[in-house]
Amino acid sequence: MSQPSFFMTVVSAASRSKKKAKESLWLMSYADLTTNMMALFVLMLSMSQVNTQKFDAVSKVITRQRTDSLDELKKQIDFEIKNRGLHKSVVTELGMSGLMVEFLGGVLFEQGSDKLSSFAAKEAAPILEILKKTDPKYYLSFEGHTDDVGSENLNWALSSARGVALLNKMRELNVSQERMSVAGFGASRPKVPVAGKAGAVLEQARAANRRVVIRVYQ
Repeated sequence: MSQPSFFMTVVSAASRSKKKAKESLWLMSYADLTTNMMALFVLMLSMSQVNTQKFDAVSKVITRQRTDSLDELKKQIDFEIKNRGLHKSVVTELGMSGLMVEFLGGVLFEQGSDKLSSFAAKEAAPILEILKKTDPKYYLSFEGHTDDVGSENLNWALSSARGVALLNKMRELNVSQERMSVAGFGASRPKVPVAGKAGAVLEQARAANRRVVIRVYQ
């Protein structure tokens, strides 16, 4: 016996209503999930920005403290440089990577020698004494540089030996060797390029390239 058409219409309408209700529930659940995910993303983003701001703030404080401490060290060394008339032979420079103290020409070593000169013992000793008193959190690196005269192997060996000589001097001043390192660059990193130069200009360039650099860093 077939159902009346009215009954079929009612059942069909009810079925469509249930289907739409299920679709609405699914869409609502999806919308809620999307909203929650967006809220979580916004929260994570805001936390990330806060953490970045905190990191930047802390980083600036640490950098300022490090710079302030090295700035005081630079002032002490600059005072000795001025007091002893070494401004043409010793240069200091403070940057983000630390403090650089550069001894030019034959201030510490005679040409071709890796033995500390008598001049170094007298005039540069006060600067080494100041470096000796640096906070143990700082490291000291001793770099040797030569001119381009002579064999490359000899220049590499000489520059390294000069760095070692300075390290040993600081060890005599009771600076821990764990805080120190040595680098010899030979003529590979000239301060003044020598290409195309001749005569007195060439000799001046070579004199500038013969140097020892002490770096103080953290």
